[in-house]
Amino acid sequence: MQQLKEIKRLYRLYMNGVVSHSMRSKGADYRVNFGLTMPLLRRIAEQIESSVAIAEELWRDRGVRESMLLAPMVFPVSECTHSVAQRWGEEMPNTEVADFCCKFLFSQLPYAVELVEEWVKTESDMIVYTGFRLAYSLLESVDNTEWVRSVAERAVVVAYQGHSVAVAAARRYLTEALLCERAGAVVVQVLQQASGIDAEWRDNLIALYDAR
Repeated sequence: MQQLKEIKRLYRLYMNGVVSHSMRSKGADYRVNFGLTMPLLRRIAEQIESSVAIAEELWRDRGVRESMLLAPMVFPVSECTHSVAQRWGEEMPNTEVADFCCKFLFSQLPYAVELVEEWVKTESDMIVYTGFRLAYSLLESVDNTEWVRSVAERAVVVAYQGHSVAVAAARRYLTEALLCERAGAVVVQVLQQASGIDAEWRDNLIALYDAR
């Protein structure tokens, strides 16, 4: 509890009212938002010893933006089980928290590729978003052609399902994969073989690969 009090003190110390107001005006959905930037959150994380207990306590502090962003930064990777990652995925409140979780925790897990395969096939818009967000975080580190192909095939399907955050993440995965040296050719094949997709959209994506 003492460490949590110190963390809250640091929130107030580094509070940026301008950023907080700007985020609120753009629709950021948090009960409490101190407006801390990523560098400031990194600074706080460096002062905290990695701990499952602290990370989980921060994660439960769901009304405070900074607590949910800081939680994955202080969770010991070696102690994050598949069940914990799955629970956090199911509890994901928004895209900003998902981005932090993917960057600072999920992408470092030894079973990250399995999480992607599971999440991109679910019905939950936010979990699907997190799955594709994690997928393009892994593109440079995963040398698995079949995995790239499988995720790309799913991305092509999701990319036509409306205008949700999952759709945006699926389209970004395809773009990021096309620009990746080891994944680009595989995604081009997927696009060329896909049926029922808009030809102009497909050709514009493939042009990204050709223009690298």
